[in-house]
Amino acid sequence: MNEFPVFIFGLGRSGLAIARAAIQLNLSAHIFDQASAENLPKPELLEEARSLGAEVSLDWDGVLPDRPSRYHYHSYSEGGGASPTGPFLVINPAVDHRNPILMAAQKKGYTVISEVEFAYLISKAPIIAITGTNGKSTTTVMTYLCLKHCGIDAVLCGNIFGSGYPEVPLTEAAMNSTPEQILVAEISSFQLECIRNFRPISAGITNIWPDHLDRYDSFEEYAATKQRIFEYQRVTEFAVVRANDPVVKPPGVVESGKRHRRGPSLAASLPTDSLPKQEGCARILTFGSTGEHAHHDDRHLYLLDKTLKLEELSFAEPHNYSNACVAGLLSFGALQSLAESNPNTRAFLLIAHAKAESKLPDIQFVVPRCILEGLKVFKGIAHRMELVGTKNGVRIINNSMCTNVDAVLKSATALKGPNHILIGGRNKDLDFRPLKHYFASRIHSAYAYGEARHEISEQIGTDLVYETMEDALHAALSRVESGEVVMLAPGCASTDQFRDFRHRGDVFRQLAKEWLES
Repeated sequence: MNEFPVFIFGLGRSGLAIARAAIQLNLSAHIFDQASAENLPKPELLEEARSLGAEVSLDWDGVLPDRPSRYHYHSYSEGGGASPTGPFLVINPAVDHRNPILMAAQKKGYTVISEVEFAYLISKAPIIAITGTNGKSTTTVMTYLCLKHCGIDAVLCGNIFGSGYPEVPLTEAAMNSTPEQILVAEISSFQLECIRNFRPISAGITNIWPDHLDRYDSFEEYAATKQRIFEYQRVTEFAVVRANDPVVKPPGVVESGKRHRRGPSLAASLPTDSLPKQEGCARILTFGSTGEHAHHDDRHLYLLDKTLKLEELSFAEPHNYSNACVAGLLSFGALQSLAESNPNTRAFLLIAHAKAESKLPDIQFVVPRCILEGLKVFKGIAHRMELVGTKNGVRIINNSMCTNVDAVLKSATALKGPNHILIGGRNKDLDFRPLKHYFASRIHSAYAYGEARHEISEQIGTDLVYETMEDALHAALSRVESGEVVMLAPGCASTDQFRDFRHRGDVFRQLAKEWLES
């Protein structure tokens, strides 16, 4: 074994993947978790970690072993990033960046990095990275499908979970990657807190709205963390942002609109011994109503030089048209960047063929038609506006992945007819008052449930209050009429009553099916 083990803070899905990768790299792995064996959210992971040969310390007091203060990078492979050596601590995304254990680790000479950074270091494949408050899972799947339809060996990975598609943890995907692949990764703000050199070939932000305010000291800090996805990109890569977004700023642009080399880093308290940043920022592609490179109207979706009729798509929600614009640009950006760097790739052939076919040979960018064809095969993802079934004209929709206020509003307004919306769970310090106007007409009904039910009830103005999601669903089903919709759109975390959003959605789906089949 290497004399420097991989220390991992947090036993979870990603923590296990990090340990597995470390052992495959002939490094020892030691996982620390502050929970006891009885209180582990997913106790089955403990046995699996130990079966791999990883050392696991539970009931951890936060004290790391004394190790030499040394950390550097060396080339890992021609197709990937670098391989780390030295004492470092890889943190599970669930670990709050304000945790005093992290500062104590740095004082002991450890370098604190995120799973995303670790995966980037060991990956032989380039990475497309997608973040945002809402729509990132949908956009990630769309991007994956676009590349697959183009004949690219794409791997769906990252923070995406329970989508119904073949997804793997980012570290697992990176460890098993080849230079011919492209990793398509959903990235959360938590995973961006401790990056140091993470440089995706194509990166995008769908949007930024208030969320996870229990994890950050302000909305501005949350937004700045999301922006870090562009921080280490260079002019050979692409960044996708909404044109004239009031929150999301293109890389290298400050509030005044002037360009500068780099935006400020959120994690000023983290060590600064990473590799020197390169001059220049990523090339910017914009989407939205005033987007230069992608937008949609009532009939068409426009992607660079191509046009797609909306009727050819299997979805009809305006926010998903926007997600499709992002996915198309992200896919193009990755192919264009690869084509420019290596003529011996499928990406080069795709871009060259698109240019040869183009009726506008003088324009800078030409998108391969297969990207648009990939958008046509998207059929939705599990737990996101998922139609469970219809009975007597009543539609039931599982939208368990909806975990903030803006997502509730966008999901509800995308539906036709009166809606019965189940909202509740554990609040993340979010303000639900923006929903009050939507429910004020009494055409639509809000059913508040769970730990935050009284707070939500007061802010929205509903008197339909229930202890559990099951109670709220039964109440909605007793009141719904033909032509109306019952939808789970919690706007909250699930952990007051469920393991995660997937567990919540599975329970809702089962309860709904019992009613549908009765």
